[in-house]
Amino acid sequence: DKLVFHGSFETKREQSNVLLFLPKTKGLFGTKKFKNFIKNEFNLLEYDDVQTEDSGCFDKSCVTSLEHKASAINIAMEKWKGIKFHIICHSTGCGLGTFLAKKNKNSCRSLILISPWNRADYDFIALQKKRVENAKKLENSLFIKSEYHLLYSSEYIKKFETQFHQYILNNKDKNVDYIQIEKRLQSILDCDIGKELRKLMLPKLLINSLDDKLMKVHHGQELKKLSTNTKLISLDNGGHMLTETRADDLNIYIKSFQL
Repeated sequence: DKLVFHGSFETKREQSNVLLFLPKTKGLFGTKKFKNFIKNEFNLLEYDDVQTEDSGCFDKSCVTSLEHKASAINIAMEKWKGIKFHIICHSTGCGLGTFLAKKNKNSCRSLILISPWNRADYDFIALQKKRVENAKKLENSLFIKSEYHLLYSSEYIKKFETQFHQYILNNKDKNVDYIQIEKRLQSILDCDIGKELRKLMLPKLLINSLDDKLMKVHHGQELKKLSTNTKLISLDNGGHMLTETRADDLNIYIKSFQL
């Protein structure tokens, strides 16, 4: 079985090459606007974690660590060996991106982490356990609602109340696989990004939001203290789903980061 990528690196075009890792949750309006910016400014190679898992590449009977996934991705990227690239990642993708940067110290030029976590502290463990409990116990529409109240700010939910309501109706009959949700969240808790990031000397940009209820703002602050050659930008709002809610601002900061 093959890992699924979209796009490709280029050597003939002047634009920089970008490897993109996005989380499984795509949000209410998705990430199309954000990805279109990347496509327009850079040569984009995106790893598709959803399609890769659906293809059976990884054993779903156990927890697949983010480092193990990153190793498989690194092997699959042999065809682009020697090409210089930058990594942009969001949420769960921050674990994959950090490990890929670690494995490609000679070819990875910079690392951008959007809404990252540092390590599994007490509060973060409790949040993830609550999500698993909700997946097990709540009726589908209530579970979806609980997730979006965690991922988005109250102001954003109120602004798009009609769209959120319709989204819940459209997805209320979809199967909620709490076993796979628990394994995915455990892989996040098992990943200590700070431990790996402090070893990386390449330029790093951290972007988070003051009102992120999941990967709370202190995670980015801790990563900034732990690592060198690192810049932290904390947005005033936007929740966790910044590639949707603050796409325009992300694009400005990424473009100014000199990729």
